[in-house]
Amino acid sequence: MYHRVLPSLPTGLDYVQPGMFVTVETFRRHANLLKKRFEVVSLAEIFSRLHTGKSVAGCCAITFDDGWLDNFSHAFGVLEESNLPATVFLASGFIGSNNCFWPEQLSFHLRQSGINKEGMQGGIYEKLSNEVPPTADEAVYLDNAIMALKNWSPKERDELLASFHASAKSPAPPRLLMNWDEVLTMHQSGLVDFGSHTANHIILDQVPLDMAREEIVHSRDEIEAHLGVPVTLFAYPNGNYNASLRKIVTDSGYIGAVTTKSGWISRNKNLFSLPRIGLHEDVCNTRARFYARLILQKF
Repeated sequence: MYHRVLPSLPTGLDYVQPGMFVTVETFRRHANLLKKRFEVVSLAEIFSRLHTGKSVAGCCAITFDDGWLDNFSHAFGVLEESNLPATVFLASGFIGSNNCFWPEQLSFHLRQSGINKEGMQGGIYEKLSNEVPPTADEAVYLDNAIMALKNWSPKERDELLASFHASAKSPAPPRLLMNWDEVLTMHQSGLVDFGSHTANHIILDQVPLDMAREEIVHSRDEIEAHLGVPVTLFAYPNGNYNASLRKIVTDSGYIGAVTTKSGWISRNKNLFSLPRIGLHEDVCNTRARFYARLILQKF
């Protein structure tokens, strides 16, 4: 499981959490190692084998969550060089827009010079200040803030972001997600499949089930309309799911779903909550760490 693939360590207002990216160099190293050690197949092939009782021993599938622009501009080239298949799970409502996810909006606005995180007073600002005390290390503060807001209700997160937007003194973040032409180019290569990651990247167990169902179904329908092929695979945003959500995904016509829980795939796993192994720069940027992450599930 990957998210972003960047040419170098991120700098500037576009803060990227350490657990959200690998460098192009690291991803190219991973691609070469995977090709040598595993039978790299599409995620759809993994599910096909599981549905028909065939072995998945020695197989590996590469996945990306969200639909980041750098999946197209940087990861796609490595996949083509290596001739390796991959599956990208799209938050369809962000594709083709200049919108970005709330963690990126939050960190972008917190880093603007016009917003003093130590001086925020009253209302929703005070809630953030109380839960996330200022620290000298900006990266630690931003990570703590993002983790804290994951436990807030969507309404509270929206209120905080609206307050930031109203007081912002800098332009909005640059486009970070792909557009539909870029998605189509990857699709037409024959190497990249696309799955659903909801429409608006909502943490599904934080909203009513009818809203969750709409997110799950609308995303699939939107991707199918743009690509003209069935969308059969789903990834839970933030990995959050429960039995009710799993049933909605099952009843909506998907053939399987993946989580962010770490682990290997076996025949006795539930096909609507399969584990993946998350790979990011700070835990897998060397050959030894990469193999430890995959084989020993360390770091």
